[in-house]
Amino acid sequence: MPRTSLPEQGAREPGVKVTQRPLRRTSGQASKRPAKKGDATKQFVTADWTVADIVFRYPQATSIMAEYGLHCFGCSANGMETLEEGCTGHGFSTEDIQNLVEDINEIIQSTPARLEKLILTKDAALAIKEVAKQENAEGQGLSVQANADGSFYMEFRSMSEQGEKIFRNEEVDDVAIYASILTLQRIGGATIDFREGKFKLDVANEEACCRDRSTGESCGCK
Repeated sequence: MPRTSLPEQGAREPGVKVTQRPLRRTSGQASKRPAKKGDATKQFVTADWTVADIVFRYPQATSIMAEYGLHCFGCSANGMETLEEGCTGHGFSTEDIQNLVEDINEIIQSTPARLEKLILTKDAALAIKEVAKQENAEGQGLSVQANADGSFYMEFRSMSEQGEKIFRNEEVDDVAIYASILTLQRIGGATIDFREGKFKLDVANEEACCRDRSTGESCGCK
């Protein structure tokens, strides 16, 4: 089965010169988001993380970066450039960078944990079984994996890798889906379905993404 990309939500624009700070947090001011009493912000990421690593592990951070006018998470240099280097290149002060890191950590901490499971419908299981037959991959599992740019793809593999969880549909139990804990942190609780000739990934609180079963191209649905 050809790799099927599953794009994540979020801006993907070239880096631009920052002309203003976000309204909710400006230099020298406290965050305007209400803080829970007695709640301290945990340090999930630091300024020396690469932008790619932050986006890969915590895609919700892109919304904060975009509010700061920082769009380098969509450029080719994000795998080499640290968050601090990207911010410095856009004219951020030391305090601005500290504020950005704090805001990113706050949104990560406030994001509810996802369920460590994927739901495979009967229709999707039967469709995967048919595709596996066409691809001479009968008996293999379908691995859902994350790309470094924040997107996802699916491919057949003969067995699961260490640390991956295996999911099946009870009615078609000879079809398996493999997913790592990192993948489940991103789309845990999602349902993989097959409707109107297309695979569909239904993620809670996000827009679903349809893909053509043969080409992997998006159908453009909402």
